[in-house]
Amino acid sequence: MKHILILVFITFALTAIAQDTIPDLITDRPDLTESSSVVPLFALQIETGFVVENYKTNFIEQKSFAYNTTLLRYGLLENLELRLGMEYLGNKVLTKNTDSNNTFSGLGPVYAGFKVKITEEDGWKPEIAFIGGLVLPFTADDYFKPDYTAANIRFSLSHSLSDKLSIGYNLGVEWDGETAVPEYFYTISLGIELTDILGMFVEGYGMLTEEGKSENLIDAGFTYLVFPNFQLDFSGGLGLSESAVDNFLSFGLTYRFPN
Repeated sequence: MKHILILVFITFALTAIAQDTIPDLITDRPDLTESSSVVPLFALQIETGFVVENYKTNFIEQKSFAYNTTLLRYGLLENLELRLGMEYLGNKVLTKNTDSNNTFSGLGPVYAGFKVKITEEDGWKPEIAFIGGLVLPFTADDYFKPDYTAANIRFSLSHSLSDKLSIGYNLGVEWDGETAVPEYFYTISLGIELTDILGMFVEGYGMLTEEGKSENLIDAGFTYLVFPNFQLDFSGGLGLSESAVDNFLSFGLTYRFPN
């Protein structure tokens, strides 16, 4: 019995030590604010989920789905990660004056990009990262194939306000592929650590085109750390401007493979 107790004690001790050496799981979901951290060296992290959006005008009702919005992140260097994104999309559109109902589904275009950490947080100076990427139109099904080359670049910054509070914000520009006009976007997200495994965020974000069109939204959500390398999330948001979606819901998970 004594030997069994010793073995159990050693097992728990080794488990605790192993957990202490596992880097924190920092994700780029569920909020729209990309983190300023990169995944650990040679680590592969998968972030995937489901999103449903609702948009209504006097003429149409549209429900959009992303059944499998997936981002793969791989730590190539200590300050550089490679990123590959893909999703399976659905779209239901009801035209009110004709009562026509059209449904489309298929693969969205693949996204390929990178994130490089520029600086660590140091006092009042934020942690800063630069993120860039391209959308590959030829990888999408016809209905979801963009008419123009799509790309985005952004700077991601973050501050620790206290042991339990942090703030992250992004500034960038993107070409969505629907037009050749760039869109300038911002995000700002307040992260709150409720417990060691439960967190929440509140976020505002939006975009502005050179034509003066703007979209502004707010969202909030929760994260639950099931294991040191596995996290669940749930979030929802509301549009604040006429051109933004009316509302959306999202849930997903993140898993980092041991290396």
